[in-house]
Amino acid sequence: MLVISLRFDSLNSSMSFYEQFELGLGNISIPLPVEHPFVYLVAAFLFGVALCSLGNDRKGNLPLVNPGQLLDVSDQKRITEFKKNSIELLLKGKALYPNQPFRIFTPGGEMVSVPANLIDEVRSHPDVTFPNKGSPLSRYRGFEPFGNNKNLPHMINKYITRILGKLTGALSEEAGLALNKTFLDDPEWREIVPIQSILPVVTQVSTRVFMGEEGCRDDRWLQASGAYAEVAFHTVAELQSWPKFLRPYVHWYMPSCNTLRARLDDARNAIQVHIDQRNVMKAAAIAKGEPLPKFEDALEWAAIEDPNHDPAILQILLSLVAIHTTTDLLTEVMMRIAQNPEIVTALREEVIQVLKAEGLKKTALYELKLMDSVVKEAQRMKPILLTPMRRSVTQDFKLSNGTVIRKGQMVVTDSTHMWDSEYYEDPDKFDGYRFLRMRQVPGKENQGQLVSTSAEHLGFGHGQFACPGRFFAANEIKVLLCHLLLKYEWKLAPGPDPKATCNGFFMVGDQSTKFLIRRRKEELDLASLAA
Repeated sequence: MLVISLRFDSLNSSMSFYEQFELGLGNISIPLPVEHPFVYLVAAFLFGVALCSLGNDRKGNLPLVNPGQLLDVSDQKRITEFKKNSIELLLKGKALYPNQPFRIFTPGGEMVSVPANLIDEVRSHPDVTFPNKGSPLSRYRGFEPFGNNKNLPHMINKYITRILGKLTGALSEEAGLALNKTFLDDPEWREIVPIQSILPVVTQVSTRVFMGEEGCRDDRWLQASGAYAEVAFHTVAELQSWPKFLRPYVHWYMPSCNTLRARLDDARNAIQVHIDQRNVMKAAAIAKGEPLPKFEDALEWAAIEDPNHDPAILQILLSLVAIHTTTDLLTEVMMRIAQNPEIVTALREEVIQVLKAEGLKKTALYELKLMDSVVKEAQRMKPILLTPMRRSVTQDFKLSNGTVIRKGQMVVTDSTHMWDSEYYEDPDKFDGYRFLRMRQVPGKENQGQLVSTSAEHLGFGHGQFACPGRFFAANEIKVLLCHLLLKYEWKLAPGPDPKATCNGFFMVGDQSTKFLIRRRKEELDLASLAA
């Protein structure tokens, strides 16, 4: 038993303070900090080391690929390095610890990167689940769309995926209008910047399903939601550059954060107009004893599922997770087609043959197998996320190689093996027929499809929490490509070859890329085929 007694010497001009610890074997006098500060500094250092050791023990002693530096108290150097060199850090970890999990520091905290050979163990483990919280920044006003909306996957599966067959005609109609508005009918070559031209097209087409015919053509709403997204990612990155303990305070004084809050207020005001209009229509129907008008869009479905939800936050969340990811993938597909013009004729012939036979409907989109392969290959070459699978660990569990993953850790799976010759032949080469051939291999008919997920291809994630909107995104991209292939020709404008860059775990297409595009005479009337 440890008995502690304290004795203070009398206070005088030559005094010293002592603490005595009675241990049963005698008294030990230890000087206080005022007399021997160096001793206490050493003790504090050793105590910190001990705490770190305890923390590492809870992390299973997994190696950390980017440890902090002694004087980098705020982790600014590590944050900057991660944002610029995330691919290199992931590849470094894989080289140092092949087929083993390792830890990697990110602005969102440490995460455990699981290698490709263990992905299927993680994705199906009962103690690994989808994070029940979104970004920690979502607690701050203006950043709410970055939170985790638990109803969104359910709403997508219950409504959007269920009526995909009914949506094809609406998507095609809106695609024709949006492309004509943006790309015009000019038979002469025109230069366009993809981010400025393709994004508005995808926004209008997607919003047809998210907010209906009126919403997708409302310039006020489109501008308000687009303005939020335009500043959102930069603002998040700027705020994440601050130490975690300062973020709850500095965001109130950062001009970019104040701008973000103003953009969200604008979006709320813009969407309220549509809500008010619908309420008036419903009230009028009730007054006349008529059936309520039906609205087949996410604005209505969300109100049914959660009457207390914030519609502006949900619609902007849809914009961030659906519109911008679809725009990124469609731009990448167009860029790959431009770099491989020999595939254009085969793609056009497939579209003409299939649509002539079946019309422009959901079943026809499934038969566009070469197009499906081209899109999946473009996604393999440049996924939008390096770590599409992010999972929370609810209980300690052990992987088959003996590695223990601890409760509370965040697990991610990186996509870099999609460029590895162990998984794909000639992985650095774009092969538009790659997944078409895979579909012809017995047992791999499904794995080669764009919407199918696997440990080998993580474009849409994998497992029960794979992207629920991938079926809608695939159909939307195919509808747009049908219009683009039949109505337009495009090629890369003169300049250096496009090169993607990374911002943390995001792979960003080359923002300097430009296309030359012109109208051509289409072989089929797509408007009549989608009727």
